[in-house]
Amino acid sequence: MSNILNTIKIKTSRDLIEEPIFLRCDSVRDGAVELSLDAQNADYNTTPIPADAEGGIITAIVTLPAGKHMLTVREGGSFNPGVTITEVAGEERLDVKYGDALFTSYVYTKSLPKPYLGPILTPDGTSYTRLDFTTTEHPHHRSVFFGVGDVTLEGTDIKNIDFWNEPKMRGIQTHESTVAIVCGAVKSSFTVASMWRTSEGRPVMDAECTYTFYNQQADCRYVDISLTFKASYGSVIFEKTKEAGPLGVRLADQLRGDRGGYIENSYGARGEAECWGRSANFCVCGGEANGHMLGVAIFDNEKNERYPTSWHVRDYGLFAANNLYFKGGLRIDEGQSLTYQYRIVFFEGKPDDKNIRIRDRFLAYVSPPRIFR
Repeated sequence: MSNILNTIKIKTSRDLIEEPIFLRCDSVRDGAVELSLDAQNADYNTTPIPADAEGGIITAIVTLPAGKHMLTVREGGSFNPGVTITEVAGEERLDVKYGDALFTSYVYTKSLPKPYLGPILTPDGTSYTRLDFTTTEHPHHRSVFFGVGDVTLEGTDIKNIDFWNEPKMRGIQTHESTVAIVCGAVKSSFTVASMWRTSEGRPVMDAECTYTFYNQQADCRYVDISLTFKASYGSVIFEKTKEAGPLGVRLADQLRGDRGGYIENSYGARGEAECWGRSANFCVCGGEANGHMLGVAIFDNEKNERYPTSWHVRDYGLFAANNLYFKGGLRIDEGQSLTYQYRIVFFEGKPDDKNIRIRDRFLAYVSPPRIFR
């Protein structure tokens, strides 16, 4: 029996279904640990729960009823990575796999003006997102991407650079480095650095993004995103523009609102007419693809500027969190930074299905279990 490092009491205000939880435990060293649960239902005690420890924070994925629970933290644990991330030599991409199955790739080829994450795949190979290199309809919408359509570097002749569309004199986002790849029993992540430049290659600003994946079942998987813009070369102005996210998702054609799909927001609004331009805590889109109901939800984060975001969501398949048109532009002073955080949920089924419950998952995201004495 491995040594007990600590016991932690937590309280959940709602049922949790394969939910990542993050608990401070200063006595634990970095690496794999295991948890056991002393819950009202003895079934929760039968199997050790894998967990990752880093910087005094334990991450685990739990399924728990609402209420109070005791977690026992034990050292050791020989768990294999739940999600593997591999940099593919010579291919300008990172592959993200659950077991042997590809879930997605981060592609940063120099042949395109900006990197993208995609496709996002179910186990049978159906994609939640569109990745079409031959389309003439919004060809710059590639799966999951970032963009701002009107950027100015203050005090210079670099003005109104378009990092969203891809005209001839577009801005380009160049991959500078893969900063880190971390694969754990419960969560895996990679961090990439990029420089946003003019078409001539002049620097406008730097960006760094971390993508985090969790060892969850295929019917509902999260991708957490933390994107930081850095005004390294002067003050940066994001002008008021509809062509922006910064986060953009292009849904698979089968999930389009004008092809039988749906759009809903956290307030219950439905369809493009009610959701476009409206502020909401989250938005969810979906439809039937290859005989299965699929959905995509984006959760805004309370730490983001001017939360909750407005939504640039269209029946033709664009799904973007956009404050820069509906709430006006903003400025990042020289030497300062601006961070956006989001959770994207890819799920099989409908938003209110018993095993999905998107609203509860959002509330668990913004109001996670709390530790009590």
